[in-house]
Amino acid sequence: MKRPSHLRHSLLIAASLLAPAAWAEADYPSRAIRVIVPLPGGSSPDVIARLWADGLGRRLGQPVVIDNRPGAATIVGAQAAATAPADGYTLFYTVGSTTSLNPFVYPASRLPYKTEDFVGVVRTVSVPYVLVVSANSPIKSTAELIASAKKNGDKMNYASYGMGQTTHVLMTRFLNASGAAMTHVPYKDGGITDIISGVVNASFEPSTTAIPQIAGGKLRGLAVTGAKRLAALPDVPTVSETIPGFVADSWQGVLVRKGTPAAVVQKIAAASQEILGSEEFRTKARDLGLLAVQGTPAEFQNFISEDARAWEKVVKDNNIHAE
Repeated sequence: MKRPSHLRHSLLIAASLLAPAAWAEADYPSRAIRVIVPLPGGSSPDVIARLWADGLGRRLGQPVVIDNRPGAATIVGAQAAATAPADGYTLFYTVGSTTSLNPFVYPASRLPYKTEDFVGVVRTVSVPYVLVVSANSPIKSTAELIASAKKNGDKMNYASYGMGQTTHVLMTRFLNASGAAMTHVPYKDGGITDIISGVVNASFEPSTTAIPQIAGGKLRGLAVTGAKRLAALPDVPTVSETIPGFVADSWQGVLVRKGTPAAVVQKIAAASQEILGSEEFRTKARDLGLLAVQGTPAEFQNFISEDARAWEKVVKDNNIHAE
């Protein structure tokens, strides 16, 4: 049975429109790929992004170029990524606060992107935080810090990287869980100098900055926020050993703009799995106090949603707003 001529004509037109897209996906990538990193060069996300990008370039056969766009708690970089073409040639290597904190601590009028503008490709590493005090502090454990804060809460204080930043919300989450209270002292640089000197009693520091200071004898690590102890800090217990169930790591991962072809996403994800499973990547991550993660785009997308719900609750329950 022959199709009517007008139907055959419509099918030919449809095929001609679909074919270029299919060829483009099959040939991906045919040119250099740009990776936006919303943090400065030399930062932990930048270091890991470059290691991952180097492996991606070797596996895909095209240059992968890092484009650092720091500023405004990752918002500058997120805006650039959210407005780039959804073709797989602009990737967004970011951190947990981009989707798990910013949408809740900033008013919509100040946030030029939405979490829904992106889809997850792969979570690269889990980022534990370390609860730290001065190496000269009389406080030797998480339990002692909690007890001191409950007894002298009006005199105890903690540092953070600013109102509504991860370290602020994380300490708030910790204090809520422990039933203690301390005064918040925000710093642009996290206040690590004042923690070392004892001017400030405590803080949560990313493992990448805490580990060298602990090794150098300037800070004492009381606990880590992950489910397990860190290989780099084997004698530092987890927070959950004192507060059962408390796990509050951040993360790094790769996002792309919504609408990027699924075949392209899968190709990047497949190459990334090889990179994340390599001994080179795992060793570098471990040395920085990070934990390499592997998983599918769907698993990462579900994780993003679950992680955001956990942090949203802390923000709303405590009426936290960014500066």
